Amino acid sequence: MNNRNIAAGLMALAVILGGCSKNWQVKRIDPDTVVDLDYRFDDDDAREVARGMIDDALSRPWIGEHMAVHEKRPLIVVGSVKNETEDYIDPDLFTDVIQEELLNSGKVRFVAERDLRAELRQERLDDQEFLDPATIKQAAMEKGADYMMLGRIKDVKERSRDGKSIVAFYQVTLELIDIETNEKVWIESREIKKTARRAR
Repeated sequence: MNNRNIAAGLMALAVILGGCSKNWQVKRIDPDTVVDLDYRFDDDDAREVARGMIDDALSRPWIGEHMAVHEKRPLIVVGSVKNETEDYIDPDLFTDVIQEELLNSGKVRFVAERDLRAELRQERLDDQEFLDPATIKQAAMEKGADYMMLGRIKDVKERSRDGKSIVAFYQVTLELIDIETNEKVWIESREIKKTARRAR
């Protein structure tokens, strides 16, 4: 069992135990409201990363260059985003938003991720046995992606000598790579920097 699994398990246990308390006072707030509980990467940071990545990806020449050669919108599949920090960070917090906005822009298309493709393939196999032949979807009709989106998350944390202050720096990098040629057609980094100090 690796450190990330242990950390995720402890966080889940804390949520379960915390949920048993009758002393919670809950208040709904706007999801866009920034709430910093500590210095670690959070949903507000993910939202900020997503906004910057979306604007940059749609403004760069790679889409037009692809269209000029292929005369169709580029087809993308989301690959892995490596978390190279010691924190638990779910990259889906920003990759899902990026995928949604890029797709809804009408300028690019997306292929389902690997685990979803496996589920869809199983569904088509089941269809062969149980469904009306007139409604069965054909196998071997999947479209191959033109580009894969890959990325990484890095961090640097500096603590003061007295241990009461910390500066946390995160860098999220995403890139689009041509699956056929391995050529990088777009790359962008977004940086988050926070300071925190213990009250006591």
